[in-house]
Amino acid sequence: MNSNDSRARDLLIRFSEGYAQIHGRIVFPITILGILTSIVTIIILNRKNFQTPTNLILQHVAFFDTIVLFSYNIYSLYFYILHDPNPFVGQSQFWVRFAIFHSNIGVTAHSIALWHTCLLAIIRYTIISKPSQVSVNSTHIIILAWLVCLIVCLLMIPSYILYSVISYPAHMLLPQTYENNSTEIVYWISPPSDKHLQNISLRIIAICFKISPVIILIIFSVLLILNIRIARKLRERLRRRCSSMNSSSNLKREMRTTTMLVLITLCTVFVELPQGILLVAKDIDKKYDYYYHILGDFWDITSISSSFITFVMYCSMSQQFRMEMIQLILPSFCINKWNLKTNTNSITRQISLKQIKTQNSPLITRKPTNIPTDI
Repeated sequence: MNSNDSRARDLLIRFSEGYAQIHGRIVFPITILGILTSIVTIIILNRKNFQTPTNLILQHVAFFDTIVLFSYNIYSLYFYILHDPNPFVGQSQFWVRFAIFHSNIGVTAHSIALWHTCLLAIIRYTIISKPSQVSVNSTHIIILAWLVCLIVCLLMIPSYILYSVISYPAHMLLPQTYENNSTEIVYWISPPSDKHLQNISLRIIAICFKISPVIILIIFSVLLILNIRIARKLRERLRRRCSSMNSSSNLKREMRTTTMLVLITLCTVFVELPQGILLVAKDIDKKYDYYYHILGDFWDITSISSSFITFVMYCSMSQQFRMEMIQLILPSFCINKWNLKTNTNSITRQISLKQIKTQNSPLITRKPTNIPTDI
């Protein structure tokens, strides 16, 4: 068993050291691409024909992903590219403070985005399972979204106060550069100020920001899949009562959004669950602490890549999103030349349940109204 552990440890060390040499050069362009795609997503979802509660949550997710990506872009450029091969020692106080800030803001913003995804799953399940009893508007979403932000920030307080900047004799951190009798001082991050507080912080991150959101996403994704059959029957009944309602289009849209959410869930499980399990394991047995830290760069690249993967899902699953992106990015003469204008007649229409109730009488007719649609 010990020989197997030693082999696994040596393999992880070789992988970590090898990947660390190229991590900055891989993650830097990915963060730039991720920032651009997140900004495009926010702009498109803020347009009038996309302003729905579901898309408002996705806007919040993209916004907090942008914060993570922007912070990591600066971090990777300075520490991995400009200061290779000794990036983490001998820095000024400002950059050491930025490293602490980056760590905290990265965990905070990423956790908020993850819990917003959970909020999306819960709301979609509630709307689909109880469409006649639930009415969700943008005000509700904004209140819930920023309540999530507040709770996550409060839970992060132990992590915020755990580390500080401390000065070291230069020969301790850079023995190959400074002699033992050198009086030079360098700055880096202090050890945890309180071991008990460190354990609390790790448990909060593992349970509240890794494992719990994944479990919630899995549960509500399964419930969404099971309830989509009920939604299909409900749409058919509503179609019979209101001939102006396009039941099949609505159902296809519900299926598409639900499928997208399930795919995002699978991606989240792959990225977050191993980290959560390893954090719990290292709380039980400290030998796993080493494994978690040597895989730190790998955790970062998977988390950063997930935001770009989400953008690819939007583009692949929503024609309306693709057309809006084309109109946003390409010059107007290219759109006219290649005949890429959005066909507004092909955009699906929604009718609220309140409107349907007023149309029970065959004598009452209403002109169909364009209502913003989910992505």
